[in-house]
Amino acid sequence: MTQITKRQKETLDFIKAYQKKKGYAPSLEEIKEHLGLASVSTAHHHVKALAAQGYLRRDENQPRGMSVNAAEQMIRVPLLGQIAAGQPIMALETREILAIPRNRLPRDVKNIYALKVVGTSMIDENINDGDIVLVRHQTTAQNGEKVVALIDNNDVTLKTFFAERGRIRLQPANKKMEPIIVRHGSTGFAIQGVVIDVVKNFA
Repeated sequence: MTQITKRQKETLDFIKAYQKKKGYAPSLEEIKEHLGLASVSTAHHHVKALAAQGYLRRDENQPRGMSVNAAEQMIRVPLLGQIAAGQPIMALETREILAIPRNRLPRDVKNIYALKVVGTSMIDENINDGDIVLVRHQTTAQNGEKVVALIDNNDVTLKTFFAERGRIRLQPANKKMEPIIVRHGSTGFAIQGVVIDVVKNFA
């Protein structure tokens, strides 16, 4: 599993065991009591984090409206290192493996990889420092797509792509930061992928 804390793992294990025994999910109060949590809101936080990462399915309109996603739905995706959401930095190909829920990925997963976000330039798109972006490897992008861009043959950055007259604008999602401008045909610039999803860091 990826991006999951020890407490979240304990929460998931309890929900699995409870569901297997009784045929339905525990309440938040039961999760709180079993794990000795300080409050129901803490239990809700753990459940919300697990659902955001695809470990649980939730129905907000039902008091016990959660169920565990099957383990066989997890797909192995390579984590190729870090990417800057700020000033460009070199991507580090550490190549770890993440387990990602199948329902968060496109049908063809062979060109999908992951990068850990470093920096705050995409915070207005709810992409924060420590999050994981899932990327489809491709060399072209449409205006408005979030891309992994290589600059000067060396640095890699995460920005929103806009092709304009005579130039490419790599736009941050942070009002305090300026866009990166690249002239059309500039050597050393390349699109290396398009972001398809974000795995939030709840750790």
